[in-house]
Amino acid sequence: MQYLDVDDVTCDRIGCDSIAKIWEDHGEPYWRANEVAVTEDLCKQDNLVIGLGGGTLMQDGARKAVETATDTLRVYLKGSAKLLYQRITGDVRSSETRPSLTAMGGGLDEVIHMLEKREPTYLAVADVVIEIDGMDLDQVTAAVMNVCRLA
Repeated sequence: MQYLDVDDVTCDRIGCDSIAKIWEDHGEPYWRANEVAVTEDLCKQDNLVIGLGGGTLMQDGARKAVETATDTLRVYLKGSAKLLYQRITGDVRSSETRPSLTAMGGGLDEVIHMLEKREPTYLAVADVVIEIDGMDLDQVTAAVMNVCRLA
C-alpha cells in the first residue's frame, strides 16, 4: 500500500511546503478547506495508508469522509501529551513549517490543551487504539501491522 500524508498532499496541491506560511498568507480557514478536500479525495481511493494531521478530524467534512470510507481500518496511535511534545520539539521540520495551534504559542501546555480538545473525536472515529508511549518506531510499526493482519 502507498502511504500519503494529508498535510504533505495539501501543501503540494497549494504549492507551498510550509503550513505556517500558508496560514500566514491565506489564513487557517483556507488551509482547512484544502485539507478537507484532500482528505475527501484520498478517502475515495483504494489501497492507501493515510496519515491525518492533528486537526484534520476536527473538520466536519474530513471527519465524515474518514468515518464513511469503506473497507477502512481507522487506527489511532495514542501518545501522551509529554510524548507528543517531545516528538514535536525533536522534529526540526515541525518547528519550521507548522503554525502554533493556539495563542499559547507552543509548549507542553498547548499540547495538553489541544489533546484534551481533540482526543474525544480521535477515540470516537478510531476502530483501534494503539498506545505508543514507550514504543520505538519499529514497535509501533509491528503493532500496526499486527492489527491490520487481525482486521
